[in-house]
Amino acid sequence: MLNAIADPIRVHILRSLSEVGMATAADLTAGAALSHHTLRRHLSALVVTGVLREHPGESDGETPGRPATRFSLNPEAKDGVTRLLGSA
Repeated sequence: MLNAIADPIRVHILRSLSEVGMATAADLTAGAALSHHTLRRHLSALVVTGVLREHPGESDGETPGRPATRFSLNPEAKDGVTRLLGSA
């Protein structure tokens, strides 16, 4: 039922994060047929609504460039999301 009424990209994000806990945008696009820009738009919307939390990346001191931001389910929303996805 959830798949029929929800955006499939957001369902993918929520399912993935409920399984792994925390992931980068690149992690979430792996194995999914969607662009990085599309995924980022949905991640931003879920962060703004409070369903997800955004965690700044941490540098290891050796890898060049900006560290990847990680995303996780907001603890306040996690139980509801898990319940909802369990019945999907």
